[in-house]
Amino acid sequence: MSRFTEIDRAILAALRTNGRISFVDLARDVGASERTVRAHVRKMEEDGTIRGYTVREGGIGLTALVRIKVAPGAEIGSFAAEITHWAGVEVVYEVSGDADLIALVHVADTMSLRQLLDRMWMAAPDEIASTTTELVLEQY
Repeated sequence: MSRFTEIDRAILAALRTNGRISFVDLARDVGASERTVRAHVRKMEEDGTIRGYTVREGGIGLTALVRIKVAPGAEIGSFAAEITHWAGVEVVYEVSGDADLIALVHVADTMSLRQLLDRMWMAAPDEIASTTTELVLEQY
């Protein structure tokens, strides 16, 4: 059972499009009162669903997807929870397929990406079986 309501999902979708939208406009867009929207946003900020509001300027920095295969017997959730709070890591997804986790990262440059990857390996050398990194070339 999902912990997010339809209003939560609508709020998150609107904030992904425009993180600076006013509560009045956000309330209008999601079809709820401003008071309701404020309460939902505050709850999602408090529970860590909304961890911050960022500016993403095209052409500045480097965005990558880091696919992480966890070693047999390793605890996926604890490793994901640890790296989720690292600088540069925007979100970590547990996925099906060849990888167990995919981390969406945004760093300054390739050297910063290398440092982040090294930190992952040093933090959990026995838990990581492999990583594959894909650079984002364009966002649409």
